[in-house]
Formats: sequence, C-alpha cells, structure tokens
Amino acid sequence: MKFDKKKVTALAMAGMMGFGIATVSLSGVSEAHRHHAQQTFEDGTSNKYSHRMNEEDMTHKQNVRALKYQKRHGQIGEKEYNRQLRQEQERHDKIIEGIKDEYEAHNPHKSK
Repeated sequence: MKFDKKKVTALAMAGMMGFGIATVSLSGVSEAHRHHAQQTFEDGTSNKYSHRMNEEDMTHKQNVRALKYQKRHGQIGEKEYNRQLRQEQERHDKIIEGIKDEYEAHNPHKSK
C-alpha cells in the first residue's frame, strides 16, 4: 500500500484547521458560561439580595453575641440587656423586611 505524502499532509492540515475552527466557535459559549458561573458572592450566595440578607444575619448574630457578652460580664444589667436586645431585633427585622420588599419590587414575577 502506497501513501502519497502530499495528500496525507493536506488531510492532516485540513483536520487540524477544522478542529481549530470548532474550538474557537465553542469557546465563546464556554466563556459566557464561565462568566455567569463566576457571578456568585464569596459567601456562596448567587444574587445581591441573598448576599445582603446573609450579611445582615451575620451582623445581627454578632450584635446579639456582643450584648450577651456585656450582660455576662456585668457591663449591662438584665433590664438594659432586654431593652437593647429588643431594639436589635426590631432593627434586624426592619432591614430584612426592606431587603425582601426591594427584591419583590425588582422581581414581580417571583413574588408570592
């Protein structure tokens, strides 16, 4: 069996070019997918509303821990602790409600 080097080389070059063109045409799709996948926040949330709610929950927990610490070490009394805890809970509820309202205003098809 005899092979013509020119034909084999031309066929190999055509195959490489075809593979290169296919790779370039598909890289736009994979780049778009990669960009979309990178739009997650560092805390694992996928949109700004979830991110803000997660941040607010962390802030609330930190504030409650600070109040418990102050009470435990005698820096504030029971009455002051209860007052500040109630204020913190009201602040937290108000902010969470605002985030939820903003989400529903921007995403009417997903509300309720």
